[in-house]
Amino acid sequence: MSVPQEEGLIRAWAYALALIVLCLPISSPDLFWHLSAGRWIVAHLAIPHSDPFTFTVFGTPWVDFEWGQQLIWYIIHSVAGLRGLWVFKGVLIAGCFVPIEQYLKQAGASGVARAGALALWLAAMLAQADLRADHASALFFAILLARLARGYGSFLFGFGLFAVWSNLHAGFALAFVLYVAAAAVEFVRNRSVSKAVAAEIVGAVLGSALNPYGLEVYRVFGGHASASMVRFVAEWAPPSLHNSSQIPLFAALAIVLGMIVSSPRTVLSFRGLCALGLGAAAILSARFASYFAPAAVIFVFSARPQPRTVAVACGLLALTGLLYQPISRAPLAAAFEDIYVARRASDFIAREGDVFRDLRLFNQYEWGGYLGWRLGPERKIYGDGRYLFHDQLSVTQAALDSPQALADFADREKLDAFLIRRYPQTYVSTRLYPNGEKRSFVRPWHILFFPRERWALVWFDEQSLVYVNRQKAPAAWLAAHEYRWRRPGDKAALNDAMSRREIPLSALAAEDLRHSTEVP
Repeated sequence: MSVPQEEGLIRAWAYALALIVLCLPISSPDLFWHLSAGRWIVAHLAIPHSDPFTFTVFGTPWVDFEWGQQLIWYIIHSVAGLRGLWVFKGVLIAGCFVPIEQYLKQAGASGVARAGALALWLAAMLAQADLRADHASALFFAILLARLARGYGSFLFGFGLFAVWSNLHAGFALAFVLYVAAAAVEFVRNRSVSKAVAAEIVGAVLGSALNPYGLEVYRVFGGHASASMVRFVAEWAPPSLHNSSQIPLFAALAIVLGMIVSSPRTVLSFRGLCALGLGAAAILSARFASYFAPAAVIFVFSARPQPRTVAVACGLLALTGLLYQPISRAPLAAAFEDIYVARRASDFIAREGDVFRDLRLFNQYEWGGYLGWRLGPERKIYGDGRYLFHDQLSVTQAALDSPQALADFADREKLDAFLIRRYPQTYVSTRLYPNGEKRSFVRPWHILFFPRERWALVWFDEQSLVYVNRQKAPAAWLAAHEYRWRRPGDKAALNDAMSRREIPLSALAAEDLRHSTEVP
């Protein structure tokens, strides 16, 4: 096989992997509160400055630093639905690699090297291959990184870029780290900073102030650095080898570290500083992977000598193996995968709106976005994925420590209903029979935490449970919707009660029929 044929095959392989990753479905639950915000902006022809969606913090000041993207997403969804957003997602993520490809091409990188660069970028970006507000920042970050690596600078470019960027996502603040690194390297080498770069920094500072919240945008960083967020929000936690979609990130980190160890002086360059610093950030939080990816690629593939074809082929083979598990689990033909939203339970609550309209309903943090979108602008929810609710996470988690803690939480928050995850925890219950016999059963946690005297189970599926306070729901509605006998995970106790003829079989059969209709 000739050299051009080998190069063409390698590049085709890399592009095929990229296409598969770009076609992964949207799964982020945050999408829907972004859509709700876009709907609110269109309806009010204004930008929100306080929370309009929840009954827990309604009216609390809210810096909606992503309002520009929310408007774009809402318009796309209104025209083309989730499929349109899925296509937009693929185009946006692909665009993040374009400035890196252009930089490497201008730097003289071969086609094989650029194929390897795409593979390394995919490895670092895989866990972020969703529709995220971060991707606007990832795109602009890559553009700026490539410009600064070439030594370019312009006041007008900095002003224009940051005037747009600061209205799309707060990640623009991370870009100032690039300016600091570029200025530091220039100063060490030349004892001065070029006028072009200095002018661009001034333009960037002035441009970033052109947002509806001014300097208040910087306040939200504190909300995103809270201990509750890092502890309870998986996407802000450090990457884990237990997460198959994050394993390729470790490979990318290892490649960068290997280059630094083999040639320590490279750290003193702008490219080396960016790769090292952003790699450290990605180790602390996987959320920074989309910023580490372009820095890693520019650092690794700008080096000389260029990688050999066989090395790139081996890297592509390894990446193909690492991608198999996360890709095989995802329905590639689907626009949206609902594994992180309680879609069916939320649809049930929306259908039964006459009953739930006046109930204070608790919902899981990550499920609030879809629930709020599904219920519409007139209904208030407990909370959603915004930074306003990060401090709420430890409180809600503590409520699950014991049945009494949950009861106190419900009383304190004046909650009438719960949309809650079907956790796998169980407890051992011992029953004493009239003849003195005792028997122990392993029962699901919710039987203990939601006693029948107060709470009625009205929905369950493999993902979620919906309980309502039986004193707050109409008796006729409860009679038609309560699961009195068929309670998820409680098969042993149910079989025992059936063997003793304590359960009306016709009522149990009716519940099973209703459940099979609701949850096929």
